[in-house]
Amino acid sequence: MSLTDIRYMKIGENEMERIKTKDRILLAALDLFSQKGYDQTSIDLIAEAVGIKGPSIYAHYKGKEDILDSLITMMEQKYDENFGNSSNLDKIPESLDEFKEDCLRRVGFTMKDPQIQKVRRFCAKEQYRNEKIAALTSKHQLTGNQEMYALMLEKMMEKNLIRRFDANLLALEIVAPVTVMIEIADREPDRTDEMWTQIGVHLSHFVEIYGMK
Repeated sequence: MSLTDIRYMKIGENEMERIKTKDRILLAALDLFSQKGYDQTSIDLIAEAVGIKGPSIYAHYKGKEDILDSLITMMEQKYDENFGNSSNLDKIPESLDEFKEDCLRRVGFTMKDPQIQKVRRFCAKEQYRNEKIAALTSKHQLTGNQEMYALMLEKMMEKNLIRRFDANLLALEIVAPVTVMIEIADREPDRTDEMWTQIGVHLSHFVEIYGMK
C-alpha cells in the first residue's frame, strides 16, 4: 500500500468520525431540548453530553440555532420516510382491513419511536415560543396529518371503500382522537398499552361507520 493510499484512508476515517460526532451532537441536543427546553440548553451542556469541549461544537455547527435547524431537518426526514405526508403518500389501501393496518403502522411509529417521542416533548415545551417548532408541531400532529389522511380517504372513496363525505372532516375524525391518546401516553407512560388498544378500537369504529361493505 502506498503512502498516498494510507493518507486517503486516514482522510476517510477522519471524515467518518466527524460525521459521527455531528450526529451525536444532534442526538444529545434532542435529549437536552426535550428535558430542559431550548432556552435552558447551552452549547456547553450539549458538548458535555457528547464528551467534547464547548468550542469543538463550532467545528460542526454555527451555533445552537444551526443545531436546531439541522435537528428539525433530520427528524422531518425520518418522519416523512416512516409516516409519510400528503406529497409522499404510499400505496393507497385496497381494502378496509389494509387501511386499518396501514393506520396502525403509521401511528405505531409516531407513538413508540424514542426519538419522535422526544421531539413531541420538545414541541410541547417550545411551540408557543418558537415559530419553527410551532410549524413542526402543526405539520406532524395536526394539519399535516389531516391533509395526508384526507388525500388517502379521497382516493379510497374513488375505489368505493369509504362512504362519500367531506374528506377533511373524516381525516380530522381520525387524527384528533389519536393525537389526544398519544398525548396521554406521553404524559402517562404506564397507560401506553391502554392507549394503543383504544387507538385500535377507534380505527375499527371509524371503519365500521364509514366503510363500504
